[in-house]
Amino acid sequence: MSIPSQFRAALGAAAAAAVVAGCGSAAPATVSVQDAPHTQKVYVRPVTSTGAAVRGYRVTSHAAGAQCSAGSEAIGRAYRCFAGNGVYDPCWAQKAPAPTVLCVPDPWARTAAQLRVAAPLTAIPRADAGGVADPWGVQLSGGQRCVLAQGAHNAFRGQVIDYYCPSGLSLLRGFDHKAATWTARSVVDKSGKLANGPLEKITIAWYGRPAQFR
Repeated sequence: MSIPSQFRAALGAAAAAAVVAGCGSAAPATVSVQDAPHTQKVYVRPVTSTGAAVRGYRVTSHAAGAQCSAGSEAIGRAYRCFAGNGVYDPCWAQKAPAPTVLCVPDPWARTAAQLRVAAPLTAIPRADAGGVADPWGVQLSGGQRCVLAQGAHNAFRGQVIDYYCPSGLSLLRGFDHKAATWTARSVVDKSGKLANGPLEKITIAWYGRPAQFR
């Protein structure tokens, strides 16, 4: 079972990287935790609340003529965009002379794709009580990082697979939040066959901050 590509290929194809310019606080540092006393919540966004690019992110690819819709499958209140054959989600509006968004492949990444949007961006509706609450990505006690699946989800014995991790590990829907350190039921791919995996401890839960600038 492989991790969905999303737009990793588009980001990796760039030969040179330019540091994102603009005002704003530095990008949050990656948290390194092995045996955390509790699950840490980390909130990330490559732009400030006014649309200025946050220092610390690098633009590694550009595209023009992108089509974007309000609503991200990864974090809810952001944009989901399409450019060429690529799907970019989540994306945040960047303050620029023309409609532009910055899109990040994983919550722990410090690289971004910069897309020129073909039409003005629409407003993102306010989230209600039933909005996206699941983390965009998580880190397990063993150091593996898992990202929320987008599009169609696979299933294991009637249970939905929500997160993909390295080395054929996946996490099932529904984390246990009762203890200070969250846990998740896992599935492992053994020679192409899925089997129950160990109960995994979650040390970090990454969330994308909502896109506020339009």
